[in-house]
Amino acid sequence: MGSPDSSTPKAFKLPDCWKDDVRMTALFALPRNESLNPHDWAGKYKFWKDLILEWATLNHILVFDVEDLKKVFVRNGKYPASLNRVLEDMKKNGDIVIKDQYSYHTDQSSSWTRWGISLITSSVAWSWNKVMTSLTETEETIPKYIVPSVLKNKCEKILQLPVASSEEIMEVEELTDLHPEVFGNDEETQLILNHLQNLGKVAIEASSDQIMIKFIVPTIKTKQAQLNNSGWSVSPAKQKEKTIEITEVDRSLATLKRTEKLLNDEIESMETEMKALEQTARTRLKEGSRGAAKAALYRRKQLQAVFEKRNQALSNIQTMKLQLGQAKTDSKVMEAYKIGLSALKNSFGDPSMNEEKIQDTLFELETVLEQHRDIENIMSQSLVQEDNESDLEEELKNIIAEADAQSALEEELFLPSVPSESPMKEATPAQAVRPVVAP
Repeated sequence: MGSPDSSTPKAFKLPDCWKDDVRMTALFALPRNESLNPHDWAGKYKFWKDLILEWATLNHILVFDVEDLKKVFVRNGKYPASLNRVLEDMKKNGDIVIKDQYSYHTDQSSSWTRWGISLITSSVAWSWNKVMTSLTETEETIPKYIVPSVLKNKCEKILQLPVASSEEIMEVEELTDLHPEVFGNDEETQLILNHLQNLGKVAIEASSDQIMIKFIVPTIKTKQAQLNNSGWSVSPAKQKEKTIEITEVDRSLATLKRTEKLLNDEIESMETEMKALEQTARTRLKEGSRGAAKAALYRRKQLQAVFEKRNQALSNIQTMKLQLGQAKTDSKVMEAYKIGLSALKNSFGDPSMNEEKIQDTLFELETVLEQHRDIENIMSQSLVQEDNESDLEEELKNIIAEADAQSALEEELFLPSVPSESPMKEATPAQAVRPVVAP
């Protein structure tokens, strides 16, 4: 059965025509004879197909069966009579996939493109497998369907999580506990991780008791190849640089992480028990039971010794984890050094990169720059002749000299200011102003 993400509210709503009795009666009924009304089935199929895909997409339904649809699209106690035919046509068109068929093909091939093509053409091997299986089945089972578009969206959401870019190995149970909003149940988790593995995005190992998973971060070469690729619909097989498996270092890190978690849980439990024993000793002492108080303190002392040992072991585990992580980082740094060294060697290996050609190029560059400076000097010269310029300067000096002489002459003349009032009496001869005669 499908299980929507618990963290996302259900945004799906039934269409407005759901309240129209006449319209919905026609949509819920079986299709008419196509020879009489060829457009009846096409309209009904489009309506129910779009509604089912919208319901699955908005509610993040990855796996469903016909019974799930009957519960969702029930009206007045009835469900669409043509549901089975709608699902059959959706399967033919690739909108949904039978879960058993998907599981078979993912076991046979890791190519998503080839898987998608084989769904449409219906594999003979799968059909034979289903026939052989049906002979042993005594009870008819309801087929479950996968929505490829929802599977793609869920995978893209997972690849955007921080853990997907850390190359950190972890157990699948730990991953699902960290992100329950993405992994609805064990069935969906298996489908999603299988798909990511087919795309070359994760490495999975199930040889131990716990299933381990490691996200594969694209290398520099892989990123460059993806950038050079102009299309978006690239086959996963072309995107893989090489098959990356979980290494011995990864297994060691997983073991250390598991041991660290075990020690943390044990230390936390011992801390709680030691506090309880201390409280018991105080209570028994208040009650006057010194023997019981002493026994509680003795038990606490024993736990304290074990507690210190566990703490030391935890410190050692964390140190080893840090050293292993640094070793992986050092390995990546060394890989970057090698790539840089190779690039430098390739650049110096270029025939144009030799001492003689470089000197010739610099000499030619110096010659061209000198020519450029000469051209600039020529272009910056004045178009006016120097003789004309000298005559103009001389004439300008003469004009300035005449203006200065006229100003000096005016300063030598003494002219009285105009009186502001009428004179009351005649001025005496001594007070008379002598006129100034120009020389």
